[in-house]
Amino acid sequence: MEIIPLAYIKNRKTYIEKGGENVSLGEVLGNIAKDKEIYFLDIDGIEKNKPNLCTYQKISEKQEIWVDTGPRDLGDVVDLLMAGANKITIREQLYPIEELPDIKEVTENKIYTFVDSLQDNKRVLTFPQLSTDGLVFFLDRKQIEADFKKEELLKSLCNRYNMYVAEADRKNIPYWEKIGVSGVLLDLKTYKDEVG
Repeated sequence: MEIIPLAYIKNRKTYIEKGGENVSLGEVLGNIAKDKEIYFLDIDGIEKNKPNLCTYQKISEKQEIWVDTGPRDLGDVVDLLMAGANKITIREQLYPIEELPDIKEVTENKIYTFVDSLQDNKRVLTFPQLSTDGLVFFLDRKQIEADFKKEELLKSLCNRYNMYVAEADRKNIPYWEKIGVSGVLLDLKTYKDEVG
């Protein structure tokens, strides 16, 4: 199972944990090995449709980056690819997931689908018909453990997809490993504490 450091960008500033203090980009990069990929959750892109493309251009010269910026159309995806993104997360509420095959026609880069909840089981179960390289979830372990059906659905999806979950607490990694996820997107603060 992969453990990928997760950094946040909001108001053009970088954060190593959700709601934490902002840090310099140099500090972010200084805590990650050069051969390690970084996942960027770009709040500016998701909420305001203003992704931090210049930041990604700088970083992509030194690191592999996986970006979650909330692209709205194929042009946005092409901009991210030109900025150096190795992987891109598409959010289904912003980009129609039925159009994923269009993206696959312009790139061989990995395209993942962000799933915002496990509430609509019928919708989640239709994913096998889509041409996504995997799924990304921001889930709460306690809520999943409290609902047997959600936990079983998650295990089933792990058997069909490369599935990544965001996590702030390193102590929860064994749980996600037991579920069968391909990787954990671990807040850089926790990741830094472990390796630093």
